Amino acid sequence: MIKNLSTYCFVITLVLLNASCKAPKQLVRPIVHEEESKNISLLNDDQKQQFQFLFIEGVKQRTIGNPEEAIKIFSRCLEMDPSSSTSLYEIANIHLLKGDFQSAMIMLERAVSLNPQNQYYLILLAKIYQQNKLYEKAAETFAALALLVPDNADYPIFHTEMLNLAGKQEEALTCYNELEKKWGVTEQVSLGKQSIFVKQGKKPEAYREIENLLVKFQGETKYYGLLADMYLADSVMDKSLENYNKVLQYKPNDGFVQFSLSNYYRVVGDYTQSYDHLKKGFDNSSLELDPKIQMYMLLAQTEDHRLTDVQQLELIHLLINEYVDDERPRALLSEYFLAKKLNKEAREQLRLVVEINKGNYTYWERLLFVDNDLLDWKSLQKDSKTAIKYFPEQPVLYILDAVSMIQLGNYQDVFAVLDSAEVNANNNNQVLSQVYTYRAEAYYKLKKYEDAYNWFDKVVKVDPQNYLAMNNYAYYLSLRSIKLDVAEKLSSLVVQNNPNNATYLDTYAWVLFKKKDYQLAKFYQESALSNSTEENPVLVEHYGDILFFLNEKDKAVKQWEKSLKMGNPSKVLPEKIKKVIFIESVEE
Repeated sequence: MIKNLSTYCFVITLVLLNASCKAPKQLVRPIVHEEESKNISLLNDDQKQQFQFLFIEGVKQRTIGNPEEAIKIFSRCLEMDPSSSTSLYEIANIHLLKGDFQSAMIMLERAVSLNPQNQYYLILLAKIYQQNKLYEKAAETFAALALLVPDNADYPIFHTEMLNLAGKQEEALTCYNELEKKWGVTEQVSLGKQSIFVKQGKKPEAYREIENLLVKFQGETKYYGLLADMYLADSVMDKSLENYNKVLQYKPNDGFVQFSLSNYYRVVGDYTQSYDHLKKGFDNSSLELDPKIQMYMLLAQTEDHRLTDVQQLELIHLLINEYVDDERPRALLSEYFLAKKLNKEAREQLRLVVEINKGNYTYWERLLFVDNDLLDWKSLQKDSKTAIKYFPEQPVLYILDAVSMIQLGNYQDVFAVLDSAEVNANNNNQVLSQVYTYRAEAYYKLKKYEDAYNWFDKVVKVDPQNYLAMNNYAYYLSLRSIKLDVAEKLSSLVVQNNPNNATYLDTYAWVLFKKKDYQLAKFYQESALSNSTEENPVLVEHYGDILFFLNEKDKAVKQWEKSLKMGNPSKVLPEKIKKVIFIESVEE
């Protein structure tokens, strides 16, 4: 049963307050060299001109998307003038854009140490502290900002919130209380105090804070909803329902409360009422699409959602009918079909999705992978080429186009498509691994074996975990009975990392068979058969081949006959059965 699916959600904006509850102890700053902290720029006019030129060039390089070059230039600025806090700030911003919060923090701490009165440095440093979960440092920095810019009302609130996140709940409560004395009951302060009381297990105090808001802001339904959520979480069911109904009393068309009531009845086990309110929420035209999609996904992804297939489809079609120009409801329907393994139905919806919104890459990629899963190579080729027109910089689209071409036997033209994929790969080894793999496959199909093997070697080098390519490489070597030691090494590594994959086990057994290690080959072929999720006539034929060379010819014939009955198209298999001899299938 879902106990904590609180759906009456509110976005609480920061209330503007105008004072900090107390001065900071001391702004946390890094230890810097004494001479650097006291350094005053003594550049002459020529040096200043050169510095300005470099700084502008650094900004230019950052703007046009050359962050590494920009860092080098700003670093040269620092060599000329170690007291240049602006250069440090620029470097910090570049590190921040790259997601390197640690380096950004170090640069900003140096910038603040050189220019502690710069509000923008402090703001960014506080945010980075918060990102790195250094909440106490963030609190002290926001407190410093509150002193530095007393007219800015946000900083004392941020300071108090960071204290709360740092686990300094009593100190945060003291700040909230002092702010409340100055400004009276306000939303941000009351909700901040309520969250602390909830953490401390002080339920009466937590309820009182919400009730104070209701006294001051009479008829404000979101507070009734929040109070109802609290009672529901505490299993006080009668008061929870009472407050949800108060929301309806004031706002009978509130769609959010329908979701909350749906959750309420789900918790108490009345699934009929729960669905009725859920449907009302979905059918509420005053509620935007986003929360409806979020609610559907939350329920669909929850194991105990209690929605039947019929109900899920009904909700999705309500959205499709209301939001005819928005592709997202149909995208939901496609995902529903994919979850049910109804790939053709899913693809039909995805085609409608990309027709409505051609500019969403994710939709196109989803469509192409469904084409691939359906083994519909003509559709994959057509759809991939269309997608490339809209997203010519996406290498995966070229790779999928290449897959379709190989499957359709158009080997010679594959290379130009793969060249485009490589150009757009941006040195991503996993993408390059796929590019090299399909080059190798195309060369093999063209019977240019040495070229194929060379590209397979590159695959192994660039991506040692591309087990599918390594398996195919080993199998192709074994078919021509060359480099069998290399084939065994590759295939062994693949099996070690995929011990239950029937295809990989079959390849390893076949390599061992070619090396005349028939007993070990038998062991792995039996493992392949036991791990196969479906009847595979090739695996059965290989098992017969191995038994034949172990002088178990009667058993071998039985396996060959079984393979033939399973639909094995091998042209030599009937002759093997008739003459009781081994003939290697050239079709392999």
